[in-house]
Amino acid sequence: MLRISAFLLGAALASAAPPAFEVKPRAINLFTAPLSARAQKLAATGGNPPVFDVKCAVVVPEGFTPAKPWPILIWNAAQNSQAIEAIGPIAPTVAAAGWVLLAADGATPAKIETTEWCSAMLAGAIDQLEREWPGVRKWPIATGGFSGGSKRTPYISAVLIENRYRVIGMFLGGCNEDRATDALRWHKPGPAFLQTPVFLSGGAQDRTANVDEQEAVAASLKKTGFVRVRRESYEGGHELHAPHLAEALRWFANPVPR
Repeated sequence: MLRISAFLLGAALASAAPPAFEVKPRAINLFTAPLSARAQKLAATGGNPPVFDVKCAVVVPEGFTPAKPWPILIWNAAQNSQAIEAIGPIAPTVAAAGWVLLAADGATPAKIETTEWCSAMLAGAIDQLEREWPGVRKWPIATGGFSGGSKRTPYISAVLIENRYRVIGMFLGGCNEDRATDALRWHKPGPAFLQTPVFLSGGAQDRTANVDEQEAVAASLKKTGFVRVRRESYEGGHELHAPHLAEALRWFANPVPR
């Protein structure tokens, strides 16, 4: 387990020697990172309590070296859940696909887990990775989640695109509502958002996000103007289907028109 100590801000940050940052391939490597003043202000949106640090987890594939770009999957959790706790089941799939997996949670609980709160935590995690792996902000990013996490995913994608990150896909597992259309109303990601591939994964026996709801989400996305939407089904209930996640990552990395 890896824990990176919080840095002092300002001049102290610039002059201090960074701690060793070593990651073990295919393992969940934990670390903490400081939030910038801007991220702290963002996190306070909606009356949230002050927070100064973010808890982070990163998984890297075999052969990883920050000397070259790697695709990153940012995983989102449902309201009042921990993204770090949710990545255990998907970590082997993501690492096997040759992707980096990233999750971030507030060091203290939020009063209201707003998009701003979650974006601030993610900003702190990426800031730390940029200090350790210069150039990481230019790496391609996909976002994903299951059930409630899939509903949060489009908002995070829209914010990332607003901030000029290269978002190459969204994985929505067990999703029964089109939140991407709502994210387009709240944020200004521009045309790139509608060009982002969207992979919808749903169980044929899912009673939480039933087949009719899955189809309605796909139809709504296309009506809004998302041009690359895939809806895939598996025999099963309301549970993440790892083969679909693996297929989604392949598609995001090499999108083939359908």
